[in-house]
Amino acid sequence: MSLHDLLKASARTHGARTAIAEGGGAASIDYSTLDRLSDRLRDRLGAMGIGRGDRVGIYLRKSIDSVASIFGILKAGAAYVPVDPTAPASRNAYIHNNCGVSAVIVDRRFEGAYLDEIGKLGRVPPVILLDETGGGGLDAALCALDANGPAAPRDSAESAADDLAYILYTSGSTGRPKGVMLSHHNAVSFVDWCAETFDPRPTDVFSSHAPFHFDLSILDIYVPLKHGAALVLIPEEAGKDPLALSGMIARAGGAPVARAGHEAQGPPGEAALPPGARTRGDVSRNISRERVRCRSW
Repeated sequence: MSLHDLLKASARTHGARTAIAEGGGAASIDYSTLDRLSDRLRDRLGAMGIGRGDRVGIYLRKSIDSVASIFGILKAGAAYVPVDPTAPASRNAYIHNNCGVSAVIVDRRFEGAYLDEIGKLGRVPPVILLDETGGGGLDAALCALDANGPAAPRDSAESAADDLAYILYTSGSTGRPKGVMLSHHNAVSFVDWCAETFDPRPTDVFSSHAPFHFDLSILDIYVPLKHGAALVLIPEEAGKDPLALSGMIARAGGAPVARAGHEAQGPPGEAALPPGARTRGDVSRNISRERVRCRSW
C-alpha cells in the first residue's frame, strides 16, 4: 500500500463525498474530482520526464491545489518537497536546490524572487505556475499546458514500500535546514496507527492545522482521506485565533476529529458542535491510552 493508493481507494468508494474544503468556505472538492485532478498532474509530470526517484517541489499555500499536487507527484512515482510559503525565497530555493528537485509547482506571486534565488545556486528546474492557489488554480494551469500539447494518460506508479514519498526539512536553527527522507512504508505505518487509535469514519470532519512542510500534516492529510472523511484546511491566521477557529470548526460540522454517538459542546459563548462531533478531549484520551500501553512495553 502506498500513500496515493489511499486516495484512489476512497475515490472508488466515496467519490461524491467532500474530500477537501478550504476554511471559510472558499472552495471544496469531492473525492472523484480530486482523484482526477491529481491524475492530470501525474500525466503532466510524466510528460516532463519525471518518475520514480525524482523529487518535485511544492511552493504553494495550504489549499486544495497543494493537496492535489501532493497526490499527483506521488502518483508519478516521485517524492514531494513542500516549503513554507511565508519563508524567504532564499531559504526555499536552498531547500529545493539541496535535494535536487526535477520540477517545482509554484504560485506565480513567488515566481520572481524564487527563480532569482535558485538561479544563484545553479540549475533552475522547470516550473508549473499557478496564477492563483485554491480551488481552480491547478486546473487552470494544467489546461493552459494542455493547450500547447496534451499530456498522454498513464498509470499511477506502483510504489514500493521503501520508495521515497516526501522530504521534510528541519528549521535550520542550528545551521542549514536538513532534509528528512520518508518512505511510503514510514508514512503508511504512521497513518495506520492513527487510524487504529482514532477510529475515523466517512462521516467525520477533520481540521488541518499543521502546515504541509511540518510532519503532523501527514496525519491531517492521509488519515481522513484514507477513510472517506472530509478535511477542512485551516488558514494560518484563523489557526492563531481561538474564537475564530472554534466558530470555523462549528460551521464546518465537526471537530479536529469527529465521532458518531458523542455530542460535543463548543467553548463558552460559542455554538455547540453538531451531534456526532467529537472533541480534542476524545482524541487526547485515545492518545493517552496508547502512551500508557507504549510505556508498558
